[in-house]
Amino acid sequence: MKIVIAVIIIVVLIVIATLFKNHAPLFDPPGLKKRLAVYLTTNTAKTSDDHPFAELRTPVFDVGPDELYIAVKDAAIDLSWSILDSDDVEWRLDMAAKSHILLFVDDVKVEIKPLGCIDGVTSTALPIHSHSRIGKADFAANADHVQQLVKAVNERLELGFIH
Repeated sequence: MKIVIAVIIIVVLIVIATLFKNHAPLFDPPGLKKRLAVYLTTNTAKTSDDHPFAELRTPVFDVGPDELYIAVKDAAIDLSWSILDSDDVEWRLDMAAKSHILLFVDDVKVEIKPLGCIDGVTSTALPIHSHSRIGKADFAANADHVQQLVKAVNERLELGFIH
């Protein structure tokens, strides 16, 4: 019985450590219960305009699609992700990212969408879809890939690292 309890405790600790390593915002809205239900039962994260998780709402940048495309490509390289396929005309990228702890490979796809120009400011959306190749639960790894990519793109655009 002690061995079973020890194994359960070890598994719970590994799950908790993985969630924290994946920067899972467990206590942000819509709350711990909803977030755990998602992180422990799904292996995908996809941005949308009305996603219940704020960090998975489709990011919009005040740059043109070409500039955003270059920033995304360069951000992927900065993150040490592999670019599997790219389309410079339709602004699509297929990438592979490794999860933090177990180093599983996850697929990350982006399709840059120009939104238009208002008052001289061009806006472009960056829909992102990250999906695990293995397993039925990702412990927030795919949501972390989305957050990492958005952060890296923001940093590149803010610092002007566009070639």
